[in-house]
Parts: sequence; C-alpha cells; structure tokens
Amino acid sequence: MPKLLTNSNIEDKKVLLRLDLNVPIYKNKILSDFRIIKCIPTINYLLERNNKIIILSHIGRPDEGVYDKNFSLINVNSYLEKKLKAKIPFLKNWISGVSFTDSNIVMCENVRFCKGESSNDAKLSEKISNLGDIFVFDAFGVSHRKSSSTYGISNYLETFAGPLLENEIYSANKFINSSKRPIGTIISGAKVSTKLKIIKRLLDKSDYIIIGGGILNTFLLAMDYNVGKSLIEPNYLDEARNIINDERFSKVILPVDVIVSNNSELDNPKTKLINMVQSDDKILDIGKKTIDRYSEIIAKSHSIFWNGPLGLLEKNPYDNGTKEIAKIIANSDIYSIVGGGDTIPIIEHMNLEEKFTNLSTGGGSLLKYIEGDELPILKKLEFY
Repeated sequence: MPKLLTNSNIEDKKVLLRLDLNVPIYKNKILSDFRIIKCIPTINYLLERNNKIIILSHIGRPDEGVYDKNFSLINVNSYLEKKLKAKIPFLKNWISGVSFTDSNIVMCENVRFCKGESSNDAKLSEKISNLGDIFVFDAFGVSHRKSSSTYGISNYLETFAGPLLENEIYSANKFINSSKRPIGTIISGAKVSTKLKIIKRLLDKSDYIIIGGGILNTFLLAMDYNVGKSLIEPNYLDEARNIINDERFSKVILPVDVIVSNNSELDNPKTKLINMVQSDDKILDIGKKTIDRYSEIIAKSHSIFWNGPLGLLEKNPYDNGTKEIAKIIANSDIYSIVGGGDTIPIIEHMNLEEKFTNLSTGGGSLLKYIEGDELPILKKLEFY
C-alpha cells in the first residue's frame, strides 16, 4: 500500500516538501506556470493542517555547488507568493537551519547549488533532513533521479507521496492497465535516442502508434525514404531498423504527406507526399492528408498517451499538425495523458488544458514509468 499524504494524519509538523518548480523563465518572466499551479493544492493541504512547510526544488542545470543567479528560484518564489496571496520568505543560505517568523511557509534556494545533491551524498541528505520532521515528495518530474532532495532525505525521515504524485501514478496506471480498446500512442519530438525504449514497450500495449518529429525522420530514413536535410540521428538507424523488422511495427501509422522547406529561413513551406521529398528538403511537420488520417484513427480511441510535438513548434506554420491533433483529442471523450514539456505549452496556449484527462508534470519520469522502469523514490513509497 503506497505511503500517501492523503492517508496520513500529519498535523503541526515541519514538513520538507520536495516540489518540481523547474519552469521556463526568460528575462525574469515565467513563461509557463503549469508546474507551479499544479503544486498549490498540496501546499494548501499542508497549511490547512497547521504544518510548517519548507519548499525544496531545483531549476535548470547549474554547476553543482556554485551559486548562479541565472538559476535562482527567486522569481518562482515571487510568483508563488502572488498565487497564494501569502508571504513566503526566500532563504538563500538555508542548509544550516530554517526558522519561521511571520509565515508558515518558506522556500529554499535551488537545491542544485548544494554540493553532493546529484550524487545523493549521504551527509547532505542527512543535513537537509535535520531541517524537518516529515518528508513529502510531490515532484513526479524528478522521481527518476536518485539525488539527495529526491531520495536521500527519505533515508532519515518518514516519507509520504503528495497528492500530485498520487494523481500522476493513478493516471499512468489507468492507461497502462486499461483493457478497453483501442489504445493509441503518439511518440514524437526531436530525439529518437530517448524514445526507442518506450516505442518498443508500447508496441505491445497499443493498437496503433503515431511517430512524429525528428523521430519520424530517422525511421523514414531507416525505411529507405529520402528525408533530405531533415533532423535525424544516424547512430540509431540500426535500432530503428530492428523495430521496423518486428512484426508489431505494422501498428505504426506512417504519414501520407509532410510539410517541408528547402531554405535556411524555413519560409517557403510546401506540402509533399512522403515519397516525394527531395534531397534539399527538411521535413518540418505533417501534412493535411496525414492530419485527416490521424484524426480519424484517434477519434475512435478509448485512451491515448501523447509525448512530444509532431512538428517544429517554434515557427509557424510548422506547429499546425500539433495544434490540430490537440484539438481532435480535446474535442473527444478519450482518456488522454500528455507528458513532455514541449507539448504542454501549446495546449495551454490554446486554452485546452481542461479538455485533457491529465497533463503530466513528468517528461522523462513519465516515459520511464510507462516503460516499466523502477523509479527509486516510488519504490521507497511502496508504489511497487
């Protein structure tokens, strides 16, 4: 039985709360508050029970053990204060002790500024654990990492899964264990190297798989299609061929047409059939015939897992395929899980968040969980 915060009776405690507040920031402005908003119910749950909260999180990938203002959580702290309408003292030097004066909640500076964080240093883990009475882990997005703030603390304090983590696992398990058909998967994005394992795993689970983005290009090249100057990973062509030669590859639905460009500015989009791509073309999105074909198949699904955009989101019109597929899923009754940071912002921009069953805070962690990997902190929390 998982150790859940919602099944506990934690009151009047000092709670170390590990969140995933790793949000995109540009010029001190938060570009997506998705992960911040998702953690607010957990904070309120603890405050309502008269607990004092010490928030731990990271942002970005700074050099460990070195302070870098570009990776500070100060902007996240200010944003969370506005959302909670409460003062949250921000602690730069917190490792030696935390005090509560005019607030029941504090936020610590980026845990990755602490030397030993990524290596799960035992001394650091123990030092952090001394700050609190209880450890609540609610950062699904880093549950695949065995670091001091995501795992090590649990060796010294009683540990519980927060409500957000509980919901993430429930949603993923509902997809994994679903017996209602058809079950669909969309695996896309730039790098095939990070997605080969999930494709293999879901060839068994899914009734169909749609592959897009740079991943698609590598598979097309492995099938002897001309992909021109498209983004590919040549070192993974042999692995792609192994999957292609698997009889289950018949479940993979290839595009009919694609949007290409043949200049450096990418300002001359052309629609071409998949077998008509030329040597100077770059494949940047799926075409209308493909969108129509995918839409028809998706609309008949019972559930779907989607990871990664189908085209180049950064430049119009190559975001069209992703937008159209998002609309199809949103306007259906499909049980839908979306994971991966690049896909969720466009769904937010289209104001479709409420139309999906679960927009996951996990990217790599969600992939690993669905792949069947054992995530360290989840084992400690007895989810397995």
